[in-house]
Amino acid sequence: MTILTEKIFSEIGENLYTAVLDNGMKVYLIPKNDFQESCGMLVVNFGSLDNKFTQNGKVRNYEEGIAHFLEHKLFELENGQDVSEIFTNAGANSNAFTTFDKTCFYFSTADNLSENLALLQHFVSDTAFTEESIEREKSIIGQEIDMYQDDADYRLYQGILENLYPKTALAQDIAGTQDSVAKISVNDLKENHEVFYSPQEMALLVVGNFDKDVIFEQIQDIQKGNVKDVHHLERQKLIYEPVVPQKSVQMEVVQPKLAIGLRGPALSVGMSTLRQELILRIFFAMILGWTSKHYQELYENGQIDDSFDFEVEVYENFQFLIISLDTPTPIAMATNLRQYLDKVAQSSDLEDLSNEHFEIVKKELYGDFFKSLDSIENLSAQFINHLSDEETYLAVPKILATLTFEEVLNIGTEFVAKSDATEFTILPK
Repeated sequence: MTILTEKIFSEIGENLYTAVLDNGMKVYLIPKNDFQESCGMLVVNFGSLDNKFTQNGKVRNYEEGIAHFLEHKLFELENGQDVSEIFTNAGANSNAFTTFDKTCFYFSTADNLSENLALLQHFVSDTAFTEESIEREKSIIGQEIDMYQDDADYRLYQGILENLYPKTALAQDIAGTQDSVAKISVNDLKENHEVFYSPQEMALLVVGNFDKDVIFEQIQDIQKGNVKDVHHLERQKLIYEPVVPQKSVQMEVVQPKLAIGLRGPALSVGMSTLRQELILRIFFAMILGWTSKHYQELYENGQIDDSFDFEVEVYENFQFLIISLDTPTPIAMATNLRQYLDKVAQSSDLEDLSNEHFEIVKKELYGDFFKSLDSIENLSAQFINHLSDEETYLAVPKILATLTFEEVLNIGTEFVAKSDATEFTILPK
């Protein structure tokens, strides 16, 4: 029988229990007995980047958006019933989402954890697709794609990704395009389900008020009947084409929207994505965050407002920074910000890059982490982002404690210096 491994995080008062079941599924349990609510999240290693792969030596190519399509269709049972209704009847809120590298199905409930957890594991394990239901879903997803394309903030984000990673799946909407969705077949969906909805490609996270031994025994009993042949899977490598330096489109917006993107180099083999993300979040908060002198000057001069934001994304095969804002002077602001980033790359002798500022920003990240522990949904969402690392999200305080100003400075300035930059603007019609 598989044994749970306990890891104690005494500095934050949390315990994590992990196991790899005989069928290959990974299990993560975080009991929080002072909470009334519990959350279950099933993570499948199947995202928008996985439409091309090699399985057991055979190359397979599928349409963009197939992972997202499959996420939608699994909620429909053979009798046409929506799984969401069953969760609701069992006292749970449920949903799902697809990202670049994963598909996640989840629920939260104050009661009936065992019943909902069993449903979560069962409904994704089988397919009930028909030609009629697939064609109906194509229309629904097509409407979803159109809706997102009409959202200026989403279009800004997607546009900067298109510039940063041209001719890759990253440059496409996670849901695909109207053309790609129209070409997806029942057979395509079933083949991808067979490959990716295998226990070896899955992880199950449970957070909340429960008895770990009872829940783990239930999970093992359910997964005993979910055994598939082990397969060797090679995902497509991300090809780094030259970035598109600049692009603009027109939409129905009140004032222009600007995004500046930096595409960093791929991470070194074995580098922790969690540690890298924390380092970059600290570094860019120091030079672009609300505590930075540069931010305060721009804000006080009326050059930026509360729309100004930056986002750092770190994955095993790619990492990027996106700065976004609404501005009446996109050309001037793009010049200002890019010149400032060039200055950062050329010299670390800036007022904002000080050990004192480093400690202030690091304390802010500590605060964000401990705040996330008070929300089961937030904790679950953060935890699944770094399942490929040996260090889980609960190790954030320990990692922060080991970070030095010199390490953050060196890695941050190297990221800026070696990055390829681009900008994307949405202009009023």
